Amino acid sequence: MTVVNRVLATLLALALLLGGLLAVVEVVLAALGRPPWLVPHPDWTSWLTDQDLGSTIVRAALIGAVVLGLVLLVLTLRRGRPGALPLPARVESVRTTASRRGIERTLRAAATRPDGVRDAQVRARRRTVRVRAATALRDPGDLQSRVTEAVSQRLEELGLSGTLRPRVTVSKGAGR
Repeated sequence: MTVVNRVLATLLALALLLGGLLAVVEVVLAALGRPPWLVPHPDWTSWLTDQDLGSTIVRAALIGAVVLGLVLLVLTLRRGRPGALPLPARVESVRTTASRRGIERTLRAAATRPDGVRDAQVRARRRTVRVRAATALRDPGDLQSRVTEAVSQRLEELGLSGTLRPRVTVSKGAGR
């Protein structure tokens, strides 16, 4: 589950919880014959009885609800980054995987080996590995090709050279 999905799910759950508690309070107050606390439901009831499905406000609310539902559905069905990537099996009956973070760490170490690289950030996805290397050199020269070669070599050692393609960018900056 991605961070965006977790945040949206948490916010939606919190909104539903607070809405449910508010509804319980309003129902109890109405049952006791007291005036409403936050939701002026008698006014809303009279306004809603005057509306029909042809009114602009009702259609806008329904369209908004459909759009919100579709957005939530797309966010839910979207595939995220894998937690583990399959490694080639050395024995046929054994399935081996490596954590995405572990692969990112080992590729970061490989990307920082060439001289001139101060720091590197690595993000492994399903089919690509994005490497952003930082250098303090004024003229990086062939640094990008050296970093690409180091990362490709490490991917080959892991048996992932055919599965993951490295995309390396080198930026000039102080780094860490």
